[in-house]
Amino acid sequence: MRKIGMFCTAALLVGLLSLPANAEVQNVKVSGDITVRGIYRTNYDLTKENLDATTAKDDKSFYMSTVRVRLDADLTDNVAATIRFINERDWDADTASSDDIDLDLAYITLKEVNYWPVTLTLGRQELRYGNLLIIGDGDVNSNVVGGITAKDLSSRKAFDAIKAVFDLSPLTLDIFTAKIDEDTSAGTTSDTDLYGINARYQFAEYDAVGEAYYFCKKTGGTDHSRVDTVGVRTNITPIENLTLNAEYAHQFGEYDGSRNRSANAVQLGVDYDMPDYQYSPSIGLWYTYLSGQQTDPNGTLGYKNTGTYEGWDAMYGDQVPGEIMYALGFAATNVHIINAKASAKPTDKLTASLNYYHFNAAEKYYAANWIATGADFTSRTYALENDSDLGDEFDLKLTYDYTEDVQFGLLVAYFIPGTAFADSNDDTAKEVIGSVSVVF
Repeated sequence: MRKIGMFCTAALLVGLLSLPANAEVQNVKVSGDITVRGIYRTNYDLTKENLDATTAKDDKSFYMSTVRVRLDADLTDNVAATIRFINERDWDADTASSDDIDLDLAYITLKEVNYWPVTLTLGRQELRYGNLLIIGDGDVNSNVVGGITAKDLSSRKAFDAIKAVFDLSPLTLDIFTAKIDEDTSAGTTSDTDLYGINARYQFAEYDAVGEAYYFCKKTGGTDHSRVDTVGVRTNITPIENLTLNAEYAHQFGEYDGSRNRSANAVQLGVDYDMPDYQYSPSIGLWYTYLSGQQTDPNGTLGYKNTGTYEGWDAMYGDQVPGEIMYALGFAATNVHIINAKASAKPTDKLTASLNYYHFNAAEKYYAANWIATGADFTSRTYALENDSDLGDEFDLKLTYDYTEDVQFGLLVAYFIPGTAFADSNDDTAKEVIGSVSVVF
Protein backbone atom coordinates (compact mmCIF):
# COMPACT_ATOMS: atom_id res chain seq x y z
CA MET A 1 0.00 0.00 0.00
CA ARG A 2 2.93 2.32 0.67
CA LYS A 3 4.17 1.71 -2.89
CA ILE A 4 0.75 2.56 -4.30
CA GLY A 5 0.63 5.70 -2.19
CA MET A 6 4.11 6.75 -3.36
CA PHE A 7 3.18 6.12 -6.99
CA CYS A 8 -0.06 8.12 -6.76
CA THR A 9 1.74 10.99 -5.03
CA ALA A 10 4.46 11.04 -7.67
CA ALA A 11 1.90 10.94 -10.48
CA LEU A 12 -0.04 13.81 -8.93
CA LEU A 13 3.12 15.90 -8.50
CA VAL A 14 4.23 15.22 -12.08
CA GLY A 15 0.77 16.21 -13.33
CA LEU A 16 0.81 19.43 -11.36
CA LEU A 17 4.35 20.29 -12.44
CA SER A 18 3.40 19.75 -16.07
CA LEU A 19 0.72 22.47 -15.91
CA PRO A 20 1.46 25.86 -17.44
CA ALA A 21 3.92 27.90 -15.41
CA ASN A 22 1.33 30.59 -14.79
CA ALA A 23 -1.15 28.24 -13.15
CA GLU A 24 -2.29 29.60 -9.82
CA VAL A 25 -4.09 28.06 -6.90
CA GLN A 26 -7.46 29.81 -6.68
CA ASN A 27 -8.85 27.89 -3.73
CA VAL A 28 -7.79 25.13 -1.34
CA LYS A 29 -10.34 23.30 0.75
CA VAL A 30 -9.47 21.05 3.69
CA SER A 31 -12.09 18.56 4.87
CA GLY A 32 -12.28 15.19 6.51
CA ASP A 33 -13.99 12.90 8.98
CA ILE A 34 -13.26 10.75 12.01
CA THR A 35 -15.33 7.70 12.97
CA VAL A 36 -14.83 5.67 16.15
CA ARG A 37 -16.64 2.34 16.54
CA GLY A 38 -17.08 -0.04 19.43
CA ILE A 39 -17.80 -3.51 17.98
CA TYR A 40 -19.10 -6.73 19.50
CA ARG A 41 -19.52 -9.85 17.34
CA THR A 42 -20.29 -13.41 18.31
CA ASN A 43 -21.02 -16.78 16.64
CA TYR A 44 -19.92 -15.73 13.15
CA ASP A 45 -19.04 -19.41 12.62
CA LEU A 46 -22.69 -20.19 13.58
CA THR A 47 -21.49 -22.60 16.26
CA LYS A 48 -21.99 -21.85 19.94
CA GLU A 49 -18.84 -23.09 21.62
CA ASN A 50 -18.66 -24.58 25.09
CA LEU A 51 -18.39 -21.75 27.60
CA ASP A 52 -15.44 -23.52 29.23
CA ALA A 53 -13.50 -23.63 25.96
CA THR A 54 -12.61 -19.97 26.09
CA THR A 55 -9.82 -20.35 23.57
CA ALA A 56 -12.30 -21.62 20.98
CA LYS A 57 -14.92 -18.92 21.43
CA ASP A 58 -15.36 -16.59 18.49
CA ASP A 59 -16.65 -13.65 20.56
CA LYS A 60 -14.90 -10.44 19.56
CA SER A 61 -15.11 -7.11 21.32
CA PHE A 62 -12.90 -4.26 20.17
CA TYR A 63 -12.67 -0.62 19.08
CA MET A 64 -11.63 0.70 15.69
CA SER A 65 -11.25 4.14 14.18
CA THR A 66 -11.27 5.54 10.64
CA VAL A 67 -9.62 8.88 9.98
CA ARG A 68 -9.64 10.70 6.63
CA VAL A 69 -8.23 14.09 5.63
CA ARG A 70 -8.95 15.53 2.18
CA LEU A 71 -7.36 18.39 0.24
CA ASP A 72 -9.08 19.89 -2.83
CA ALA A 73 -7.18 22.48 -4.84
CA ASP A 74 -8.86 24.50 -7.62
CA LEU A 75 -6.36 25.76 -10.16
CA THR A 76 -6.76 27.91 -13.25
CA ASP A 77 -8.04 26.75 -16.65
CA ASN A 78 -10.53 24.20 -15.26
CA VAL A 79 -7.87 22.16 -13.49
CA ALA A 80 -8.26 20.68 -10.00
CA ALA A 81 -6.34 18.25 -7.81
CA THR A 82 -7.62 16.08 -4.96
CA ILE A 83 -5.75 14.10 -2.31
CA ARG A 84 -7.28 12.19 0.60
CA PHE A 85 -5.29 10.35 3.26
CA ILE A 86 -6.72 7.55 5.37
CA ASN A 87 -5.84 5.56 8.46
CA GLU A 88 -7.93 2.60 9.68
CA ARG A 89 -6.83 0.83 12.82
CA ASP A 90 -7.94 -1.27 15.76
CA TRP A 91 -7.18 0.47 19.02
CA ASP A 92 -3.95 -0.56 20.75
CA ALA A 93 -2.74 -2.24 17.56
CA ASP A 94 0.53 -0.44 16.96
CA THR A 95 1.89 -2.31 13.98
CA ALA A 96 3.33 -1.19 10.66
CA SER A 97 0.02 -1.82 8.88
CA SER A 98 -2.22 -0.26 11.53
CA ASP A 99 -0.12 2.91 11.79
CA ASP A 100 0.08 3.44 8.03
CA ILE A 101 -1.29 6.67 6.65
CA ASP A 102 -2.17 5.77 3.06
CA LEU A 103 -3.35 7.54 -0.03
CA ASP A 104 -7.07 6.93 -0.37
CA LEU A 105 -7.65 9.38 -3.22
CA ALA A 106 -5.12 11.09 -5.49
CA TYR A 107 -6.40 12.40 -8.81
CA ILE A 108 -6.32 15.29 -11.26
CA THR A 109 -9.51 16.69 -12.81
CA LEU A 110 -9.41 18.43 -16.20
CA LYS A 111 -12.71 20.04 -17.25
CA GLU A 112 -13.83 21.09 -20.73
CA VAL A 113 -10.77 19.59 -22.39
CA ASN A 114 -10.12 21.50 -25.63
CA TYR A 115 -13.50 23.18 -25.03
CA TRP A 116 -15.31 19.89 -25.46
CA PRO A 117 -18.04 18.87 -22.97
CA VAL A 118 -15.73 16.26 -21.45
CA THR A 119 -14.12 15.95 -18.01
CA LEU A 120 -11.02 13.80 -17.52
CA THR A 121 -10.16 12.33 -14.11
CA LEU A 122 -6.76 10.66 -13.77
CA GLY A 123 -5.48 8.84 -10.70
CA ARG A 124 -6.85 7.08 -7.63
CA GLN A 125 -10.57 7.86 -7.61
CA GLU A 126 -13.96 6.41 -6.77
CA LEU A 127 -16.08 4.76 -9.47
CA ARG A 128 -19.69 4.33 -8.37
CA TYR A 129 -22.50 3.46 -10.77
CA GLY A 130 -26.21 2.87 -10.38
CA ASN A 131 -27.20 1.07 -7.19
CA LEU A 132 -23.61 -0.23 -6.80
CA LEU A 133 -24.58 -3.77 -7.79
CA ILE A 134 -21.56 -4.13 -10.11
CA ILE A 135 -19.10 -1.27 -9.55
CA GLY A 136 -18.49 0.64 -6.32
CA ASP A 137 -15.70 -0.87 -4.19
CA GLY A 138 -12.32 -0.91 -5.90
CA ASP A 139 -10.36 -2.36 -3.01
CA VAL A 140 -12.88 -5.04 -2.00
CA ASN A 141 -11.20 -4.58 1.41
CA SER A 142 -7.93 -6.09 0.11
CA ASN A 143 -5.86 -3.05 1.08
CA VAL A 144 -6.62 -3.54 4.77
CA VAL A 145 -5.63 -7.19 5.09
CA GLY A 146 -3.86 -7.32 8.45
CA GLY A 147 -4.81 -3.73 9.24
CA ILE A 148 -8.18 -4.02 10.97
CA THR A 149 -10.29 -6.88 12.27
CA ALA A 150 -13.64 -5.77 10.77
CA LYS A 151 -12.40 -5.47 7.18
CA ASP A 152 -16.00 -5.44 5.91
CA LEU A 153 -16.31 -2.00 7.54
CA SER A 154 -13.41 -0.52 5.59
CA SER A 155 -13.98 2.90 4.00
CA ARG A 156 -11.48 2.31 1.18
CA LYS A 157 -13.37 2.24 -2.12
CA ALA A 158 -11.08 3.81 -4.73
CA PHE A 159 -9.71 2.54 -8.06
CA ASP A 160 -6.50 3.51 -9.84
CA ALA A 161 -8.22 4.68 -13.00
CA ILE A 162 -8.54 7.03 -15.94
CA LYS A 163 -12.09 8.22 -16.57
CA ALA A 164 -13.68 10.43 -19.23
CA VAL A 165 -17.16 11.86 -18.64
CA PHE A 166 -19.02 13.30 -21.63
CA ASP A 167 -21.79 15.70 -20.62
CA LEU A 168 -24.28 15.48 -23.49
CA SER A 169 -27.29 16.50 -21.40
CA PRO A 170 -29.66 14.77 -20.89
CA LEU A 171 -27.19 11.96 -21.71
CA THR A 172 -24.06 11.39 -19.64
CA LEU A 173 -21.46 8.94 -20.94
CA ASP A 174 -18.68 7.57 -18.72
CA ILE A 175 -15.74 5.63 -20.16
CA PHE A 176 -12.98 4.33 -17.89
CA THR A 177 -10.12 1.91 -17.46
CA ALA A 178 -8.74 0.81 -14.09
CA LYS A 179 -5.71 -1.16 -12.98
CA ILE A 180 -6.77 -3.63 -10.30
CA ASP A 181 -3.56 -5.62 -9.98
CA GLU A 182 -0.18 -5.02 -11.64
CA ASP A 183 2.04 -8.09 -11.86
CA THR A 184 5.61 -6.83 -12.26
CA SER A 185 7.20 -10.29 -12.18
CA ALA A 186 9.45 -10.95 -15.16
CA GLY A 187 7.86 -13.02 -17.89
CA THR A 188 4.31 -12.98 -16.48
CA THR A 189 1.12 -11.37 -17.73
CA SER A 190 -1.26 -12.01 -14.84
CA ASP A 191 -2.45 -8.41 -14.50
CA THR A 192 -6.07 -7.73 -13.59
CA ASP A 193 -7.69 -4.84 -15.44
CA LEU A 194 -11.17 -3.33 -15.42
CA TYR A 195 -12.80 -1.54 -18.34
CA GLY A 196 -16.21 0.06 -18.50
CA ILE A 197 -18.70 2.27 -20.25
CA ASN A 198 -21.84 3.59 -18.57
CA ALA A 199 -24.54 5.58 -20.36
CA ARG A 200 -27.01 7.47 -18.18
CA TYR A 201 -30.09 9.26 -19.56
CA GLN A 202 -32.18 11.68 -17.48
CA PHE A 203 -35.77 11.78 -18.71
CA ALA A 204 -37.84 14.95 -18.53
CA GLU A 205 -40.78 13.37 -16.72
CA TYR A 206 -41.26 11.41 -13.49
CA ASP A 207 -37.65 12.05 -12.45
CA ALA A 208 -36.86 8.92 -14.44
CA VAL A 209 -33.32 7.69 -15.10
CA GLY A 210 -32.22 4.99 -17.51
CA GLU A 211 -28.77 3.39 -17.59
CA ALA A 212 -27.03 0.89 -19.85
CA TYR A 213 -23.53 -0.40 -19.14
CA TYR A 214 -20.73 -2.75 -20.09
CA PHE A 215 -18.02 -3.67 -17.57
CA CYS A 216 -15.15 -6.09 -18.17
CA LYS A 217 -12.77 -7.60 -15.60
CA LYS A 218 -9.85 -9.35 -17.28
CA THR A 219 -7.11 -11.39 -15.60
CA GLY A 220 -4.18 -12.78 -17.58
CA GLY A 221 -1.62 -15.45 -16.81
CA THR A 222 -1.96 -19.21 -16.40
CA ASP A 223 -5.33 -18.96 -14.63
CA HIS A 224 -6.64 -16.37 -17.06
CA SER A 225 -10.28 -15.40 -16.84
CA ARG A 226 -12.63 -12.74 -18.12
CA VAL A 227 -15.93 -11.45 -16.76
CA ASP A 228 -17.96 -9.41 -19.25
CA THR A 229 -21.04 -7.81 -17.72
CA VAL A 230 -23.78 -6.02 -19.66
CA GLY A 231 -26.87 -4.59 -18.05
CA VAL A 232 -29.64 -2.03 -17.88
CA ARG A 233 -31.07 -0.15 -14.92
CA THR A 234 -33.89 2.30 -14.37
CA ASN A 235 -35.56 4.15 -11.56
CA ILE A 236 -38.71 6.20 -11.87
CA THR A 237 -41.04 8.20 -9.59
CA PRO A 238 -44.52 7.66 -11.12
CA ILE A 239 -46.21 9.48 -8.24
CA GLU A 240 -44.79 11.77 -5.59
CA ASN A 241 -42.58 9.98 -3.01
CA LEU A 242 -42.91 6.56 -4.69
CA THR A 243 -39.73 5.29 -6.39
CA LEU A 244 -39.48 2.13 -8.49
CA ASN A 245 -36.14 0.49 -9.30
CA ALA A 246 -35.24 -2.30 -11.72
CA GLU A 247 -31.91 -3.70 -12.90
CA TYR A 248 -30.89 -6.69 -15.00
CA ALA A 249 -27.33 -7.80 -15.76
CA HIS A 250 -25.84 -10.71 -17.69
CA GLN A 251 -22.30 -12.05 -17.41
CA PHE A 252 -20.38 -13.95 -20.04
CA GLY A 253 -16.71 -14.58 -20.88
CA GLU A 254 -14.15 -17.12 -19.64
CA TYR A 255 -14.35 -18.80 -16.26
CA ASP A 256 -10.96 -20.41 -16.84
CA GLY A 257 -8.93 -21.73 -19.77
CA SER A 258 -11.44 -24.51 -20.52
CA ARG A 259 -14.85 -23.20 -19.42
CA ASN A 260 -17.07 -20.29 -20.37
CA ARG A 261 -19.37 -18.45 -18.00
CA SER A 262 -23.03 -17.41 -18.20
CA ALA A 263 -24.63 -15.79 -15.14
CA ASN A 264 -27.48 -13.41 -14.39
CA ALA A 265 -28.55 -10.87 -11.79
CA VAL A 266 -31.93 -9.22 -11.22
CA GLN A 267 -32.78 -6.50 -8.72
CA LEU A 268 -36.23 -4.97 -8.19
CA GLY A 269 -37.18 -2.41 -5.57
CA VAL A 270 -39.93 -0.09 -4.44
CA ASP A 271 -39.54 2.70 -1.85
CA TYR A 272 -42.26 4.95 -0.49
CA ASP A 273 -41.60 8.01 1.65
CA MET A 274 -44.31 9.69 3.74
CA PRO A 275 -42.82 13.06 4.79
CA ASP A 276 -46.22 14.59 5.57
CA TYR A 277 -47.09 11.97 8.19
CA GLN A 278 -46.03 12.02 11.83
CA TYR A 279 -42.43 10.80 12.28
CA SER A 280 -41.86 10.94 8.47
CA PRO A 281 -42.03 7.16 7.95
CA SER A 282 -40.76 5.36 4.87
CA ILE A 283 -41.07 1.76 3.73
CA GLY A 284 -39.47 -0.34 1.04
CA LEU A 285 -39.39 -3.80 -0.48
CA TRP A 286 -36.47 -5.10 -2.56
CA TYR A 287 -35.69 -8.40 -4.29
CA THR A 288 -32.28 -9.52 -5.55
CA TYR A 289 -31.37 -12.62 -7.54
CA LEU A 290 -27.75 -13.65 -8.17
CA SER A 291 -27.40 -16.89 -10.11
CA GLY A 292 -25.44 -19.86 -8.77
CA GLN A 293 -23.61 -22.89 -10.07
CA GLN A 294 -25.60 -26.12 -10.12
CA THR A 295 -24.60 -29.04 -7.96
CA ASP A 296 -23.49 -32.33 -9.46
CA PRO A 297 -26.47 -34.51 -10.51
CA ASN A 298 -25.57 -37.29 -8.08
CA GLY A 299 -25.49 -34.81 -5.20
CA THR A 300 -22.19 -36.02 -3.79
CA LEU A 301 -19.44 -34.48 -5.90
CA GLY A 302 -20.25 -30.86 -5.16
CA TYR A 303 -20.58 -28.18 -7.80
CA LYS A 304 -20.36 -29.20 -11.44
CA ASN A 305 -16.79 -28.73 -12.62
CA THR A 306 -17.48 -29.07 -16.33
CA GLY A 307 -19.55 -27.10 -18.79
CA THR A 308 -20.60 -23.47 -18.54
CA TYR A 309 -20.05 -21.85 -15.15
CA GLU A 310 -23.25 -20.13 -14.00
CA GLY A 311 -22.23 -18.57 -10.67
CA TRP A 312 -22.53 -14.79 -10.42
CA ASP A 313 -19.25 -12.89 -10.03
CA ALA A 314 -19.70 -10.02 -7.54
CA MET A 315 -16.94 -8.04 -9.32
CA TYR A 316 -16.62 -4.73 -7.43
CA GLY A 317 -20.11 -4.21 -6.04
CA ASP A 318 -20.69 -2.22 -2.88
CA GLN A 319 -24.10 -3.33 -1.66
CA VAL A 320 -24.50 -4.67 1.89
CA PRO A 321 -27.44 -7.11 1.92
CA GLY A 322 -27.47 -7.75 5.64
CA GLU A 323 -24.63 -6.64 7.91
CA ILE A 324 -23.83 -10.16 9.13
CA MET A 325 -24.67 -12.17 6.01
CA TYR A 326 -22.51 -9.79 3.96
CA ALA A 327 -19.58 -10.39 6.31
CA LEU A 328 -20.10 -14.17 6.23
CA GLY A 329 -19.86 -14.22 2.42
CA PHE A 330 -23.14 -15.96 1.50
CA ALA A 331 -24.84 -12.94 -0.07
CA ALA A 332 -22.59 -12.27 -3.07
CA THR A 333 -23.59 -15.16 -5.36
CA ASN A 334 -26.06 -18.07 -5.65
CA VAL A 335 -28.79 -16.35 -3.68
CA HIS A 336 -32.31 -14.93 -3.64
CA ILE A 337 -32.62 -11.99 -1.23
CA ILE A 338 -35.85 -10.41 -0.02
CA ASN A 339 -35.39 -7.15 1.90
CA ALA A 340 -38.30 -5.45 3.69
CA LYS A 341 -37.36 -2.17 5.35
CA ALA A 342 -38.89 0.69 7.29
CA SER A 343 -37.64 3.87 8.92
CA ALA A 344 -39.00 6.78 10.94
CA LYS A 345 -37.86 9.94 12.70
CA PRO A 346 -39.26 9.99 16.26
CA THR A 347 -37.56 13.38 16.70
CA ASP A 348 -35.88 15.83 14.37
CA LYS A 349 -32.48 14.47 15.36
CA LEU A 350 -33.20 10.75 15.76
CA THR A 351 -33.71 8.30 12.89
CA ALA A 352 -34.62 4.65 13.43
CA SER A 353 -34.54 2.02 10.68
CA LEU A 354 -35.25 -1.70 10.58
CA ASN A 355 -34.19 -4.05 7.77
CA TYR A 356 -35.42 -7.64 7.47
CA TYR A 357 -33.66 -9.99 5.03
CA HIS A 358 -34.57 -13.49 3.93
CA PHE A 359 -31.90 -15.49 2.08
CA ASN A 360 -32.53 -18.49 -0.15
CA ALA A 361 -29.89 -20.29 -2.20
CA ALA A 362 -30.53 -20.07 -5.95
CA GLU A 363 -29.05 -23.57 -6.30
CA LYS A 364 -29.16 -25.92 -3.32
CA TYR A 365 -25.90 -26.46 -1.52
CA TYR A 366 -24.77 -30.06 -1.29
CA ALA A 367 -24.42 -31.64 2.14
CA ALA A 368 -20.81 -31.17 3.21
CA ASN A 369 -18.45 -28.97 5.18
CA TRP A 370 -17.96 -25.69 3.35
CA ILE A 371 -15.07 -23.29 3.76
CA ALA A 372 -16.36 -19.79 3.05
CA THR A 373 -14.34 -16.57 3.02
CA GLY A 374 -16.47 -13.64 4.07
CA ALA A 375 -16.23 -9.97 3.23
CA ASP A 376 -14.13 -9.55 6.38
CA PHE A 377 -11.52 -11.88 4.79
CA THR A 378 -12.01 -14.50 7.50
CA SER A 379 -12.30 -18.12 6.37
CA ARG A 380 -14.77 -20.25 8.33
CA THR A 381 -16.06 -23.79 7.94
CA TYR A 382 -19.84 -24.36 7.83
CA ALA A 383 -21.73 -27.66 7.89
CA LEU A 384 -24.43 -27.43 5.21
CA GLU A 385 -27.37 -29.58 4.16
CA ASN A 386 -28.84 -30.16 0.71
CA ASP A 387 -31.32 -27.34 1.21
CA SER A 388 -31.93 -23.78 0.01
CA ASP A 389 -33.14 -21.91 3.12
CA LEU A 390 -30.10 -19.91 4.22
CA GLY A 391 -31.81 -17.93 6.94
CA ASP A 392 -33.10 -14.56 8.12
CA GLU A 393 -31.45 -11.39 9.37
CA PHE A 394 -32.74 -8.40 11.34
CA ASP A 395 -30.75 -5.14 11.37
CA LEU A 396 -31.84 -2.28 13.64
CA LYS A 397 -30.07 1.08 13.24
CA LEU A 398 -30.40 4.24 15.30
CA THR A 399 -28.68 7.49 14.32
CA TYR A 400 -28.70 10.64 16.40
CA ASP A 401 -27.57 13.98 14.95
CA TYR A 402 -25.95 15.53 18.01
CA THR A 403 -24.94 18.61 16.02
CA GLU A 404 -24.57 19.39 12.33
CA ASP A 405 -21.10 17.87 12.50
CA VAL A 406 -21.41 15.05 15.04
CA GLN A 407 -23.52 11.90 14.73
CA PHE A 408 -23.97 8.97 17.12
CA GLY A 409 -24.99 5.56 15.82
CA LEU A 410 -26.10 2.18 17.12
CA LEU A 411 -26.45 -1.01 15.07
CA VAL A 412 -27.90 -4.28 16.41
CA ALA A 413 -27.94 -7.24 14.01
CA TYR A 414 -29.13 -10.84 14.32
CA PHE A 415 -28.71 -13.61 11.74
CA ILE A 416 -30.78 -16.76 12.29
CA PRO A 417 -29.50 -19.66 10.12
CA GLY A 418 -32.03 -21.59 8.03
CA THR A 419 -32.36 -25.29 7.27
CA ALA A 420 -29.51 -25.16 4.75
CA PHE A 421 -27.21 -25.21 7.80
CA ALA A 422 -26.81 -28.47 9.69
CA ASP A 423 -28.17 -28.77 13.23
CA SER A 424 -24.61 -28.75 14.53
CA ASN A 425 -23.96 -25.42 12.82
CA ASP A 426 -27.10 -23.29 13.13
CA ASP A 427 -26.63 -20.97 16.10
CA THR A 428 -27.61 -17.31 15.85
CA ALA A 429 -24.90 -14.81 14.97
CA LYS A 430 -25.05 -11.40 16.64
CA GLU A 431 -23.46 -7.99 16.21
CA VAL A 432 -23.65 -4.71 18.11
CA ILE A 433 -21.80 -1.60 16.90
CA GLY A 434 -21.83 1.78 18.59
CA SER A 435 -20.26 4.67 16.72
CA VAL A 436 -19.58 8.38 16.82
CA SER A 437 -18.46 10.35 13.79
CA VAL A 438 -17.48 13.94 13.13
CA VAL A 439 -17.25 15.64 9.74
CA PHE A 440 -15.25 18.79 9.16
